[in-house]
Amino acid sequence: MKRSLIWRKGTLWTEGPGEEPRAWTRPADLAQARLGTDAALESLAVADGRDMLTFAFTVAPFARGPFPEPAFGEAVTPAARAAFRVFLGLDGAGDAFHVLRGEPDDFLVFARRSRGDRPTGATWQVGGFTVDATTLTVRFEDVWDRTPPALRATSYAVGVLRDGENAILSCIAPDARLFIDLAANGGFLFTFTPEEAAR
Repeated sequence: MKRSLIWRKGTLWTEGPGEEPRAWTRPADLAQARLGTDAALESLAVADGRDMLTFAFTVAPFARGPFPEPAFGEAVTPAARAAFRVFLGLDGAGDAFHVLRGEPDDFLVFARRSRGDRPTGATWQVGGFTVDATTLTVRFEDVWDRTPPALRATSYAVGVLRDGENAILSCIAPDARLFIDLAANGGFLFTFTPEEAAR
């Protein structure tokens, strides 16, 4: 189904054949929505960052899951590929999903939580992808505040997967802000693991 995005007076509208226009005052809310009004996808071709964002804003909210494994073009960086797979839930659905920020033609930042079988603490994967080279700020407090108190920790180890560099940071407080430089068609994936669970 052909669906379009239209900006009107600071509001994002989705329109499709035979559908009433729907307003979204926060674009990220649309990328997080799972309306399931269209058929399941059989294939998913992703040539670049624009394709990832188009999918996140105009296909994913409406398609019935599960999503197929994407076929990536050469322009998509390895970190963006990893982030997009987590966005799709291909590496495990987790028990919570939030789109934190995003603009349809620019970037998207999301978070997926998984408690797993740990008795305390929850692991968050915070990822994003972009069209153009840019710098994004990731505020871990945005997801920590969404974590039930029983699943919170006071210190986290952070696995960093980004374009051109990988790292592990330790003793990261819940109010941490991380700045990440992204390449064109690039992405990142941070894995916040409670220190108690990392030992």
